[in-house]
Amino acid sequence: MNRRRLGFGLVLVGLVCTLSGCGLSPEQEARQVANQQAQLAALIVRADGWGAEILAQVPEGEIETVTKNIGGVSIASDYYEEWPKYYYWMQLIDLRPDGPRTPTQVADDLEPWLHSHGWKRYKEHERPPAKDRFKHYYVREGYLLGVEAYTVPPPRAQTIGFTILTPETDPDKPAPPTPTPDL
Repeated sequence: MNRRRLGFGLVLVGLVCTLSGCGLSPEQEARQVANQQAQLAALIVRADGWGAEILAQVPEGEIETVTKNIGGVSIASDYYEEWPKYYYWMQLIDLRPDGPRTPTQVADDLEPWLHSHGWKRYKEHERPPAKDRFKHYYVREGYLLGVEAYTVPPPRAQTIGFTILTPETDPDKPAPPTPTPDL
């Protein structure tokens, strides 16, 4: 069978399926959306909890400012479909310019703690350092953590940023119970 016939056949099957209603019923679609909403809620609770645990590793006396979570929910589809979605948590810390550690030292000191809490370094995802910053990646249970340390000395802000990306929601996967944060 040549490609043209195969392509025409696939388009025809898709058209017939759409017109005859062999897709998901409105009830099935509603169940899938509700399931993914529950998954997303569980993903958010876990990412926010882990993020709070990570931030707690930097003593308050070393911190000048901390941003609020500047992340949020995003669609995962390249076709602007409403589902699936994922969540990203992101916060930045400006260390005191006269503090005891630089962002590089905080990132280095944090690594053993991350390993002891299940985060594995994901060097395959890393790029060579830029002249003003570097980023290390870690993975845990399908989540991706980025630790970005800016390396320019004061008077520039001594910034270290943290980002957690969750897995995508999956309409075919059952929603877990919403976890409580491990705080």
